[in-house]
Amino acid sequence: MKADERLFLSARCPKISKMDRGIPLRVDRIRFQENSVAINYIEYEIGKDETLNLPTLILFNYISHASFRKTFSKNYGVEEAARKVVEYLLGGRSNIRVQELSIWPNGYKNMQNMFGLFSNMKVSFFDYWDNGLHEFHPLVESPSPQFRFKAYHPTDLENAHVRTAKKLVITRYGYNEPDIWLETHKNLPNQEVIVDRIVDGLHDNNILELIEHWKETRRAVGSSFSICKGMEDTMEVFLENVKERFKGSLIKSEKAQSIFSKIKSVSIKIDSKSKIVVYGNTHIEWARDSKVLIKVMAVESSERVSFLILEHFYNRRDYISL
Repeated sequence: MKADERLFLSARCPKISKMDRGIPLRVDRIRFQENSVAINYIEYEIGKDETLNLPTLILFNYISHASFRKTFSKNYGVEEAARKVVEYLLGGRSNIRVQELSIWPNGYKNMQNMFGLFSNMKVSFFDYWDNGLHEFHPLVESPSPQFRFKAYHPTDLENAHVRTAKKLVITRYGYNEPDIWLETHKNLPNQEVIVDRIVDGLHDNNILELIEHWKETRRAVGSSFSICKGMEDTMEVFLENVKERFKGSLIKSEKAQSIFSKIKSVSIKIDSKSKIVVYGNTHIEWARDSKVLIKVMAVESSERVSFLILEHFYNRRDYISL
């Protein structure tokens, strides 16, 4: 039985509810916002009935667009009522598996009251847009295969969810300290790191120093780091600086494939088994910004641009338009 049907029945029959909580719950997506939680395509939101001065539970179905309202019989505050709803839906469960968990701004305030209501969730894709990351570990197991978040403070990069995710995406920063950027980012242990924005005050030389550190520490094959480059130098100049500094070799583009020819790369030898290939997009006026991809590869692997590498440079909408 699907999760939505189980929750529907469990909410209406205490005997079914008691049995249901002992069975693993598998959910496609859960989203927490301030005073609301959405499970799959049903949103449970707490509002206030101004006439009765009582909190009201509003159910909305994103597929059918149908809605339903139920007023609480007790005069709870909105936050307490939200806690009661979440406890009713998820409390007491020992095995929750979620494909995608999203915490939107102010959603943590709603979720922090859930400590102790259930055992940890296991999440495949964790999308975190709120503060309080350092207090979040009791609710979600780590590692998560993919973790996307906003870094509010440099210490967020020491968080277990950040450091154990296979793929880490940093969407933005809540602080501006470019002087410590290299120190806080160069030793991130994730296999794939994506900084999906331009970092104010970060210079091309910082990216060169990151490459230098990866070369000296001999990062594992398969590791990658991509970042949006500022406009300090053109991508052609930047890649030429990479080539000169590391005695690398410029890789020729596939002229027959116009998509590939917009991405140029430089290969840098690490040792007899591995190399670093630095890719950069050039002459793409419609792209959001210039992007650099640093990837550690086996010596015998091809340095040509692949479709997997293209994903670092184009968002899905741009890629389809190509």
